[in-house]
Amino acid sequence: MSNKKFFYGWIIVVAGVMLVYLDGLLLYSFGVLLPSIQEKFDLTKALVNSIFAVRCLVFAFSMVVFGRLIDRHKPEKIIFLGGVICALGLFLTAYSETKIGLFINYGILPGIGDGAFYIPAVAIAQRWFNKRRDFVVGIITAGVPISGLTISPLSAFILDNASLESTLICLAIIAFIFSFAAFLMKESPEELGLEPYGGPFPTQKKHESNAWSTIEAVKTVPFFILYLLMIFGMLAFLIVITLQFDYALSKNLGLLAASAAPAAIAVGSLCGRLVTGYLAEFTHRVKILFLVFLGQGLSILIIINANDILSYIIFGIIFGFCYGGWIPIFPSKLKDFFGTANAGQIFGVFGTSFSISAIIGPPLAGFLVDQFDTYLYGLYFSMTVCLIGASIALFVRKPIK
Repeated sequence: MSNKKFFYGWIIVVAGVMLVYLDGLLLYSFGVLLPSIQEKFDLTKALVNSIFAVRCLVFAFSMVVFGRLIDRHKPEKIIFLGGVICALGLFLTAYSETKIGLFINYGILPGIGDGAFYIPAVAIAQRWFNKRRDFVVGIITAGVPISGLTISPLSAFILDNASLESTLICLAIIAFIFSFAAFLMKESPEELGLEPYGGPFPTQKKHESNAWSTIEAVKTVPFFILYLLMIFGMLAFLIVITLQFDYALSKNLGLLAASAAPAAIAVGSLCGRLVTGYLAEFTHRVKILFLVFLGQGLSILIIINANDILSYIIFGIIFGFCYGGWIPIFPSKLKDFFGTANAGQIFGVFGTSFSISAIIGPPLAGFLVDQFDTYLYGLYFSMTVCLIGASIALFVRKPIK
């Protein structure tokens, strides 16, 4: 009979998936609810899209704050507070009657709450795993595509059979229930008298003399390169996501083909996070970064030349796999470079790169279509930044303090 005890770190992983799922809930439900919100509040497309920009700006600030808080305090109540704020924002949006109320309840409050999910879940999980760390990050971040495969159809179903208000209330209930996963999160293995999976980290003490502070970390060239890579990868992803639906319709491929790509991207992203997270334990992470950025860029050639639904599905799977493939690599590289002492805040600062991409990407995609009356410039731009990213990835090196 085996004497091995169940490792609590796997509970942390399950809780992390549930918390990151909430990040996906906010992301994927937005697109479904957008037309109904625009109609109810009589908003222009530019104005209704600005809600997302507001949320991203608040999210950028919130990630840094929550990242700092979990580095210095027990995470359970802090993360749960973020979940309550998020659920409250969705619930109040259902009863909003003014544009100001909409921006506060659907833009600001979810932006604040969202900062408590992704960054803390990944940062805490990394403290529990010395080995299998990339694979664990891949599993946790898979909560986003899992949400995409479930929340989008669920939101659409409720919206079709009930109302916008009912949909928002249901989403608020889901957010509130999933927030209780926060109480499964434990600051570190030491809190339960355990060691990290795979043994202690070589340098994991919070008070060691050579620990990287957040300011020291963000001033390094490797941090800047990783930050730039994140911006490039997310820019390409968001621009493609913004354009692909209308691009398919412009080529008379029909609604089925237009809808197939997002689903295929979500499936590919889920697989990519798990596969590269596993392979990163045995392969140099820089090589993985190079290959997935290269693949993400070259896959765009498929959608540019797509003439049928099969091409769209193939594109979606490859593009999604490569996009999801670099997601687990960044947290692990940051941990390897700068340690665990201030991992939450460092990763929180790093996470602001997503907000920059979200603020620039969709408006840039729309601008290029409006100016040149074609979707190709946006797609070629996305391919270019990915290929540049692949080249930059080769220069990632561990900083010397």
